[in-house]
Parts: sequence; structure tokens; C-alpha cells
Amino acid sequence: MTSGRDGIRRGYSLSRDPAVAASELHAAITQPDIGLAVFFCSAGYDLDRLAAEIGRRFGEVDIIGCTTAGEITPVGYRDGAITGFSIAAADCNAVIARIDGLSEFQIAGGQIIADALLARLAQRGADTRLQHSFAMLLIDGMSANQETVLSAIHGRMNGIPIVGGSAGDDLRLLRTHVYHQGRFHTDAALLTLVRIRRPVKMFHSQHFYGTDTRMVVTGADPVRRIVSEINAEPAVPEYARIVGLDPRQLTPAIFAEHPVMVKVGGEFFVRSIQRANPDGSLSFFCAIDEGVVLRLARHEDIVVQLHALFGTIRAEIGPPELVIGFDCVLRNLEAERRQLRHVAGRILTENNVVGFSSYGEQFAGMLVNQTFTGIAIGRTRDGAA
Repeated sequence: MTSGRDGIRRGYSLSRDPAVAASELHAAITQPDIGLAVFFCSAGYDLDRLAAEIGRRFGEVDIIGCTTAGEITPVGYRDGAITGFSIAAADCNAVIARIDGLSEFQIAGGQIIADALLARLAQRGADTRLQHSFAMLLIDGMSANQETVLSAIHGRMNGIPIVGGSAGDDLRLLRTHVYHQGRFHTDAALLTLVRIRRPVKMFHSQHFYGTDTRMVVTGADPVRRIVSEINAEPAVPEYARIVGLDPRQLTPAIFAEHPVMVKVGGEFFVRSIQRANPDGSLSFFCAIDEGVVLRLARHEDIVVQLHALFGTIRAEIGPPELVIGFDCVLRNLEAERRQLRHVAGRILTENNVVGFSSYGEQFAGMLVNQTFTGIAIGRTRDGAA
């Protein structure tokens, strides 16, 4: 259950037994002198047992990971699995910092962590020229502080792009985890700074566009990401009216089909709805403030969009040896609802994607929704790491 070559290995396990899953993942991605090792796993595992088994198998390797709302493996989309990759130290330098206590996160603290991480990479003699460097953020998907964390880090990265995903818990929307130093952690994030000896391309892709159907947020709690009123009406029935459905029909799959968008700097970005609440309010995956004008979104063909995206990537860096992909869980649900998940999964397999279905994606200092975002890494070594 492994694939890859020349310093990059990709693998997965479909076993639900933590010991077997950890063993199969280790066999798939282990290689001499690992520079970076990452895994993504279902929250359905016994996480304490899985943590112990991963720690035992990988030993001194500083492997990191997070829980998911679905996995993107070398054989496409899977649920209830573990998948991951490793990059040889000959190809990359990587330094990792864990950020604890996100619920009490302060911008100054995030800036100190970012500065320290840059200094650690510099001490290794790694050149952090932008075209060869990237930062990856894995963060608790149920934290309400992703935007603050991103803002603090992005401002200190000297232009190095940040890409990442928010951990999931199989749409239970209760607790999500990141893995570091032998344990799963909640209310935490992992910031990894990488200098790599291969061509890389950061990407952010969505298959929605804004329509002329507008709605105004007239009641909101941005800290809790709750919208209580739209157009001066209770949010749930008003949203349902706008999309032409009964409020009782509102499910995650419906929200995936009918997202809303905001316009920022001349570009539309999706603001995904997490759930309808019993009090008539809507919970979002991103902060939404009063006075914001939302537009109902319409979708384009997700398969056509994926083909176009990978065509662009291949034109710029050649066939990717690894794509670290953060794919919004709502895209997964939409693809399944439209019976396109197997087709989309095949495209991801053809382009060596390893990743997960997330509760939000990070790109260019922004928390975004309903996107496929990530890091494409080419096959040709082109400089010293």
C-alpha cells in the first residue's frame, strides 16, 4: 500500500485496527533519513491507541498529523482510513512548532512562534527563498480562532506562502485533533516551515461563482460564527426561502450545494454553512459579521475544474510527485451527492494527491471554505535544501 520514488513516498491503510493501521502506514512511507512525515486519519480510530502505535513505529521521526472528515489516499477518497507521506531529508528541511491554547490565543504569541520557526530554519543553513519555501498549518477545526492565528503568522512569514487545512471529526462537529510528539492534541495547531529542493506550486481552487441573489446579515455573533438574522428575519427560514427549500430539508449536503459567497478585493470567496441550529440560527465555518452582504453561489462542474487545475499545475512544474491536498468536506459531500466522487477521486490519484477533507482551508493568510487548496511538489530536484 505504498507508492512514490526518489525521496517521496505515499501510503495508506484501510484497517480499522490502530496497530495494523500504524504498521501498514509505517511500511508504506518509511525511508532512510526522513525530513518530513505527515499523516491524516479518521477521527473514528481509538486515538490514544493509534497515537501509541504511531509513536512506537516511527520512533525518533518527528511525524505530525491530524484527524479528518474523510481521507484522500493514493487510491482516491476513503472514509475511516489513515494516509500519509514522507519526504527525504535530502529533499527538504522542515521545522515544526505546536501552538497550544488556541481558545486564548494572542497575536503577539503567534508572532513570537513564527519568528522562532524562521530562526530555527535559518540556523540549519536553509535558504528560505520564496520559490522554494512554504508553510503548512494544521489546526483544530473546531477552534473559533483560525482567522486570528492566520493573521498573526502570515504577517511574520516574510512572504512565504501559508497553506493548510482545519482538522475534522467525520462531521460530528465535536472535537478535532492534531498529532505531535506522540499524542493527539485539541485546541492546538501545528505550523511547519519547509524549504524544499523541488519545484512547488501553491494553489487555491473553487468551482463556485457569485450570483445576483443577495442577502444581508442583520444579526450575528462573529466570535461564535453564528448568524441569527438574514434580511431582518430568522436566519434558517430566510436562507431556506432564498434557496427554495423547506427549513426541515437543510442538511450538510444541502449546504454543500447552496453555499453563500462574499466579495473580498474584487474576488468571491465561499463562506460555508456548518449547520442549522434549533433556535433558527446558522453556524458557519468562518466568522461572519453583521452588515456583510452575502450572495448565493452557483456551482460549475467539479470534475472540469479539477482537470483544469491539474493542467495548470503540470504546465508550471511538470507532473507532480506529491500534492498535499486540503479539500473542504462540503466538496466531498457534493461530489458524493452528484455521484462524481469516484471520478474526482481518480483524478486525485492520477496526480498523486495525499490529503484530507477539512473543516476549512488556509490560503494566503485567509481562512477559506469549499475549496481544494494545497501544495504541489514536482519530480525534478532543482536546488539545495
